[in-house]
Amino acid sequence: MHEGISPNLSGYTSQWELMRDLFLWLDLKLYYYYDHHQWLGPDSGMKNMLGLVVTREEFEHQLAKAAQQGLAEQITPEEASHISDMYQAALLRLRRTEKQDFPLMQLFSRCKLDEFEQHCVILAYAAVLDRKYEKLLAYLQDDMTRKTPGTALAVQLFLPAEENVEQYMARFSQKGLFISLFQPEALANGALVLRPLVLEYLSAGRIADTSRRQTYDGTAHSPKERLTIQTEIARRLDGLMDTACVVCLSGGAGSGKRFQLEHLFSRQKVRGVFADLSSEDWKECAEQAALAAVLQDAYLCAYHLDEKNETGDMVPPSAHKIETLCALQTGKDKLFLLSCLPVSARVGRLAVDLALPALSERERLELFRVALRQAQLADDVSAEELAGKFHFSPRQIRLAAQQAIGLAQLDGKPKLDSEGLHQACYRQVVHRLGELAHRVPAAYTWDDVVLPAPQKQLMQQACNHVRYQYQVYCNWGFERKISYGRGLSILFAGSPGTGKTMCAQVIARQLNMEMYKVNISQIVSKYIGETEKNLQAVFAEARDSNCILFFDECDALFGKRGEVKDSHDRNANVEVAYLLQQIEEYDGVCILATNLVGNIDAAFMRRITYVVHFPFPDAAMREEIYRRTIPAAVPLSDDIDWKFLAEKFELSGGHIKNIVLVAAFMAAGQGTPVGMRHLLRAAVGELKKNEIVVVREELREYADLLDDGGAA
Repeated sequence: MHEGISPNLSGYTSQWELMRDLFLWLDLKLYYYYDHHQWLGPDSGMKNMLGLVVTREEFEHQLAKAAQQGLAEQITPEEASHISDMYQAALLRLRRTEKQDFPLMQLFSRCKLDEFEQHCVILAYAAVLDRKYEKLLAYLQDDMTRKTPGTALAVQLFLPAEENVEQYMARFSQKGLFISLFQPEALANGALVLRPLVLEYLSAGRIADTSRRQTYDGTAHSPKERLTIQTEIARRLDGLMDTACVVCLSGGAGSGKRFQLEHLFSRQKVRGVFADLSSEDWKECAEQAALAAVLQDAYLCAYHLDEKNETGDMVPPSAHKIETLCALQTGKDKLFLLSCLPVSARVGRLAVDLALPALSERERLELFRVALRQAQLADDVSAEELAGKFHFSPRQIRLAAQQAIGLAQLDGKPKLDSEGLHQACYRQVVHRLGELAHRVPAAYTWDDVVLPAPQKQLMQQACNHVRYQYQVYCNWGFERKISYGRGLSILFAGSPGTGKTMCAQVIARQLNMEMYKVNISQIVSKYIGETEKNLQAVFAEARDSNCILFFDECDALFGKRGEVKDSHDRNANVEVAYLLQQIEEYDGVCILATNLVGNIDAAFMRRITYVVHFPFPDAAMREEIYRRTIPAAVPLSDDIDWKFLAEKFELSGGHIKNIVLVAAFMAAGQGTPVGMRHLLRAAVGELKKNEIVVVREELREYADLLDDGGAA
């Protein structure tokens, strides 16, 4: 019926050329199957309705005909030789093919298919490539609705001589790589339909990456970034490549788990398929990824395995998930499981747990240097300062640097400055601190602060504690001597309105750090244990936010600490002790403000790095506060007596700020520059708020400026 395979037995130049020869071989088998089949008869008037209508004649014929045997048992020796010669000729051409990397042959090899299984795949693939097989298969299966090959037909076509039909039919209900090539729903109905993933691979020789699955080819390229840290983990992974095992790699989000495996695959010149199993249909995704790994001769790497409990907290992957993954057919003796939390479920195979620890300061510095090596940096940029401030993962460091460099280019900046780099770093911070405190913008500079020189110098010295942290702890070796309590804690002590909050903002701006204000009065609870719980939540979120914690109104705690007379006093002391513990364990910056410094005992002072006392401003300081509070754009009249205002009204900086602001609004409403009349009226009003009466005679020559007689 066919001319047969070309007598030219040179190697194949393409898979399609191979498939054409296989089509000829398959067509011959189908013809002999048709020729030896026990048909109802060519004279049947219903032959075109086979599978649609069952006649009495057909019914009697089915009862009378013998049990169907495999084709090998029905054909003559001459026919068998003809089929074998065509198949062997195709194999001979294949052996003479210089590069036998056709996807079909790779699939046969990687799935370890025997001859029967290979022929089943060829049959199913031919039904897709050439639509002529739709009618042929429907006719041969006595059912015009069955246009795909069935398992029964495949067994009859490819059953070896003297083999048992039942045993080969049973193959389609067993688990294995062969069965994974076909769609489960169709196979359950006795049809051989290749999975879309298999068809994609057979047609293209590769599988396209999706959002849920990506292939990393270590034979083709290396990761863009060098592996500069965690070299001990890399060494252990290399040692595991000769061991059949499940590798459980754990570490926080962005800690470098995938990065480690990409470098491993590059060193070993192998492939890996990374499967994201974070969605509800993780099982289906895992099965698809396992098949992709088999087809591409790759290792399966499943990540995002962690789950959430009823309260929304992250928990390790369940035993069911781990068992399901370990049971997957991947074609490899190794499986990689990546999770944030260590896998606690028991694994039926040899399992090796590797945990990626949080980066040390030296490792963060190395990563910042690598990430910024291509950028032009301003003089104020310090990689050491960034490494000390931001306890980032490798991914956060990389993304922060990329974003900072990109924004600097968009803004046309020739160099990347410290402010832009810090802003990019804070964009990588994910926390819920806004639920427990509120962010305070760093709106002031040292020029806005009116304090004696020693206090200013002490705060500037505190800033150096952050800037030179790497030099002192790492380069000078203090990290080996002091491994606990490396954070910075500052206590601001002084009367209300003396500038404590302003100075906290100045420090935040000086360090380019975000600051969150925590009101202690809202944290403290009358219920035993609730205050500690609130404090723990604040510090837990702060560790992720790399920010300054500013505890205002600490008197709510310090004011209660003292002699224990009852259980309430004991609980108050416990709360203070717990705050001290959290401050010591916090590696960031804590600023505490109190009005009652006398109530703080020595145990607390010992744990505070710096104590800054804010004196009540004298006349000279008050005059300076008045002048610095007025912006340069404010129009002023010539009649303002700053010295008189400073000497006459003994007020704190907070009150002076109120006076200046009220005076400005008065002047704006009257359409005039700010003058002595506005400032004097605002000052008298500020005193009245505090129930202080100003005697008119004390205002001397300025008494007449009070139009409404505000003085007594």
